[in-house]
Amino acid sequence: MDKPYCACATPPGVSGIAVIRMAGELSASVADKVIRIRRAAGNAGTVTEMAGYTVAYGTFIDPSSNETIDEVMVTRFCAPHSYTGEESVEISCHGGLTVRQEILRVLLENGARMAGPGEFTRKAFMAGKLDLSQAEAVMDVIAADSELALRAAESQLSGSLKKQAENISSLLYGQLAHFELFLDEIEDEDDKETKKRYAEDLEKSAYVRLQELTASYRQGRILSERMKIVICGIPNSGKSSLLNCLSGYDRAIVTDVPGTTRDTLEVQTSIRGIPVKLIDTAGIRETDDVVEAIGVDRATAAITEADIVLWLVSTDEEEKTITDLIDPIMSLPKETKIALLISKSDTSDEETVKKQEEKVLSLISGKGYSRKPDLCGSLSSATGDGLSEIEGFIQGAFEEMGATSSSELLLTNRRHFEVLSSALDKVGKSIAALRAGDPLEGPALLIRAALEDIGEITGKSVSDTLVDTIFSRFCVGK
Repeated sequence: MDKPYCACATPPGVSGIAVIRMAGELSASVADKVIRIRRAAGNAGTVTEMAGYTVAYGTFIDPSSNETIDEVMVTRFCAPHSYTGEESVEISCHGGLTVRQEILRVLLENGARMAGPGEFTRKAFMAGKLDLSQAEAVMDVIAADSELALRAAESQLSGSLKKQAENISSLLYGQLAHFELFLDEIEDEDDKETKKRYAEDLEKSAYVRLQELTASYRQGRILSERMKIVICGIPNSGKSSLLNCLSGYDRAIVTDVPGTTRDTLEVQTSIRGIPVKLIDTAGIRETDDVVEAIGVDRATAAITEADIVLWLVSTDEEEKTITDLIDPIMSLPKETKIALLISKSDTSDEETVKKQEEKVLSLISGKGYSRKPDLCGSLSSATGDGLSEIEGFIQGAFEEMGATSSSELLLTNRRHFEVLSSALDKVGKSIAALRAGDPLEGPALLIRAALEDIGEITGKSVSDTLVDTIFSRFCVGK
């Protein structure tokens, strides 16, 4: 019989309490060896005697010395109505590092073993308590660092992706049934009209739903990987001051000396509930300083990877330095949003700010770009003027990413996106083959392959190797 497995379910560090989780057969028996119940419902004298889903107060002892390690609260869960579907015990102790280590040591010496990464959730998956998409959502809930990310993770944890995958699979299985009927009852295998009707049905049902789901990843990706916002401009244009304003604290050193920032500086924060990564770059200019030149190269590279570029131009910036930045910024893909911000607006009058903006737009047009910045505005990090507009621009860019999808569910997991994209491609090829009047064997094989892809979402057709890989990324206590 396998030993019960245990781990600390709360994060490292000092805290008021910590929770040690133990699951598997004989969990209560192991707990009986090390816990002395002092008060429990129904006058239970041991953990084994405790009714399920009740809590008892007791002391945790080391049987080898009979010394008390801590006063604890014990919660008992009975199979099959527990997180893993097995008998389990949770021990709430004081949150010091030594207390936790001692409790785990004593549990291991008295019949338990250490849990592997994600073993509790893996057991729940194997017991049918969760499908694979829900199991992965457990870690997404833990990792969520914004309201929107938490909402998306909770949606998947409740089974929204599982339901969508099952609905699409049902549609595809229905289509395969039509193919079988065609082969059994229709004598003319070259009946192109019937095949075209099948193609239309397939496109209007499963294909559209797969399209909606994969399209949602453009927005959902931001919730797991963060929106990348790059602040760029020449030295001393106010980039670091803007980074500090948007992040809410003085993260970057700000001086009047051009070239203070010599490398990219990243800050993770949330703007209007949207998780973002703010990147302050070295001022882009020609330089003979070897270190600064490396920073300029990194700044240019960061711009190419951005979701949003905030281009700062001060009111007194000269035409040459503005022109030098036009090509790297205005040649970015259309999906990359660009904001032209005339910085340090508090040091100039409104007319000067407007003239500088018009000059930049004229230089952009003069270099042959029909595209204009998606936002033109002014900014004063000293007074806060323009910050609200920038935050609104970021929020609008995020909302626009979801405009192509009517799905209420957001894909946030790259694995899910890749699997569903593969299924979408196969269904698309099946539709094309049906419209071309090809024999049904080809489209049928493609549909079955698409069903295999979708099965990887829920775990119905997933390999043991993939399951191992997924759960290896989990924290030990989950």
